[in-house]
Order: sequence, then C-alpha cells, then structure tokens
Amino acid sequence: MTAVATGVSSPRTPRWVAVTLVGSLALNLIVIGATVSYLWRRHFEPPEARLSGRVPPNVLGYAMTLPAERFKELESRTEEEWRRVRPLRRALLDARAESIKALATEPFDRQRYLAVQSLLLVADQRSREAAYKLHSEIVVNLTPEERRGFLRWREQQRPLKNPLDGPEKQGNETQR
Repeated sequence: MTAVATGVSSPRTPRWVAVTLVGSLALNLIVIGATVSYLWRRHFEPPEARLSGRVPPNVLGYAMTLPAERFKELESRTEEEWRRVRPLRRALLDARAESIKALATEPFDRQRYLAVQSLLLVADQRSREAAYKLHSEIVVNLTPEERRGFLRWREQQRPLKNPLDGPEKQGNETQR
C-alpha cells in the first residue's frame, strides 16, 4: 500500500461552525413558519375565526366580526348610544379597579370595601342599561341575513362557565 501525499491535510470544519449553521437554520425555519402562519390566518380565515375567542358572545361582539366597512356603518348609525356607553363603561372599569384595591388593602377595611361595592353595583347597573340600548339599536340596524348570521355565530361561541348557572342543590346534598 502506498500513501499518496498531496500536501493538503484533511480540512475539518470546527465544531462551533456546524452548531452555528444548524442553529441559524432552525431560527430561519421558526421565523418563516411564524410569518406563513400569520399570513395564512390573516388572509384565508374568516373574521369570525380570527376573533371568536376574543369577543363577548353578544350582538356587539358579533358586529365586530362583520367586515370593517359594515361595522363602521353600524357604529355611525348607533353613534348616540356609543357616546352614552363609553363613559359609563369607563366608570364601571374604574369602580372595579377601586374594588380590587379595597379588597387587597391591608389591614382590610370592611366598611370601605362595602361602600366601594355599592358604587360598583350602581356603575354596573348604569353600564348594563346603556349597553342594552346599544345592543338593541345594533340589532335594529342589522340586515335579516346578519341577524341569522348572529344566531349561527352565537351557537359556535363557547359559553363561559359560571358556577351560579349550575343546577340548584337540595338541602340534603353535601356541600363541597
């Protein structure tokens, strides 16, 4: 056996270069995958699928899933109700935040908490009344097809589980 001498030693790539190339490839695949996924969802899914988990299952939530120009039209037709709802909604959110502060304050002040809860009740009632009027006005301005679409859309929404909605327990059943 004869060895051929070429004068060139076997070029071996350093290990860190190979690791860097594999890492770079993985990062590129993640970025490309995220971009394609975003574009797919943005352009090929209907608006209801994009927003279904982020909107309340009521008429206003449904109206938000309509095409943007139609939502703007409904919003302009119900402009007066929107003007009434927005400050009342803001007051409700402020009352809720104040209630949380009163709950978290140590030492706990029962009287302050109950007073804040009373204010929260009033703010909630006013906000609900104004929202009821807004929802009613939106429904009046929906087309027959949109009203049917709302019924189909609402059936697809996952209702939130409220423990108060369960069946009433009888006095002889054990409490958990």
